Amino acid sequence: MKRMSLYCLCILFLCSCSQFNESLLNGEMVKLTIKCKEGEIIEIENEKTINKVVREINESKREGTQEMEFDDFEHLSTLENNEGETKSFNLFSNGKITMAGYYIHSNIDNFCEE
Repeated sequence: MKRMSLYCLCILFLCSCSQFNESLLNGEMVKLTIKCKEGEIIEIENEKTINKVVREINESKREGTQEMEFDDFEHLSTLENNEGETKSFNLFSNGKITMAGYYIHSNIDNFCEE
């Protein structure tokens, strides 16, 4: 019985330590627009590619940007749902992004390859 109690306490402790991120993007996104640093504009409507980007944003580790300094934002990107509502974010060439006050350690493809 003591062993069972110990296991339960360990499981509760581990569960409380796990990081839960609420989704930054909800709903179905239908369009991804990227304005590259060089001025090129890329529009992506491929559902598989958009879902991959949304999954990276929602599931990747993130930290607050309040104490970070960024020299230059690279590519301004926007996701749009089927009602026309948009969510904008800054996409860096290394696949990381900033969105809604978070620096997200994602691994998004560099659509603006030079």
